[in-house]
Amino acid sequence: MVRQMSEPIIGLLIGVSILIAILGILWTLLFTGMFVYAALFSTKNIENKGVEVAQREAQTLQKFGKDPLSNIRKQYRQDGTDSGLVYANVVYGPSYWHLMIGWFGNLVGGQINILHKVISTGRALATQRLREQAELAGWDEVLNVRIDTSALAPINVPSRVKAVEIFAYGTGVKYKGSEINNSIK
Repeated sequence: MVRQMSEPIIGLLIGVSILIAILGILWTLLFTGMFVYAALFSTKNIENKGVEVAQREAQTLQKFGKDPLSNIRKQYRQDGTDSGLVYANVVYGPSYWHLMIGWFGNLVGGQINILHKVISTGRALATQRLREQAELAGWDEVLNVRIDTSALAPINVPSRVKAVEIFAYGTGVKYKGSEINNSIK
């Protein structure tokens, strides 16, 4: 004896099937649209971000009179009055277009300039944010600056890097009688 499915269950199955088909079509169109957008505009967006960071850097350097970030080697000032940790980070990732170009470049070998541009823009942004954090906190200088870069990948596919976190940090220092101390606070 064959049992027939009731009409409400059949209607529900058809409705779920139609919903899944619509979501699949929308995802395909959305992904294709994002890929085309990335192909057309992502490289220009990276270049524009680099120009914006360079302008912000120039403004900060003008306020300080020099680059407040340093990695001391031999000499340093002895008249510090206060110090503390200063840090900034940025998570930066290539678009699908950049990843595809990088994949093709990896096949033939050589330098992958587009991914290099993404990483260098991210590093410039992280160091600029470090300068801005130092300015906000009233530090005159940031000593012993370090920049750490770590790849962020999905847990299920650790070999596929989707983004890079760039973490910049150093020791902020205030000096006796400095002009920047008095003008920021």
